[in-house]
Amino acid sequence: MISKEIIAELAELFDRYNNAFDPTSREARQAEDQFHAKLYSLHATHAPEVDFRTFRYELIARCRQYLAKN
Repeated sequence: MISKEIIAELAELFDRYNNAFDPTSREARQAEDQFHAKLYSLHATHAPEVDFRTFRYELIARCRQYLAKN
């Protein structure tokens, strides 16, 4: 299970790149790179048996839920 704190961290990174005014900005690209690095790491440690695309989809859905509530 992935903690609420990690979801919050991922949601912040997701928001910074997905909703960036300039998606080509250095900050947006860095946030996207950090998000994907954490995503790959979490997949490897928490759910290697799950298809990566499915894992990514579910985590992005959790990030969106978190952002909608906060």
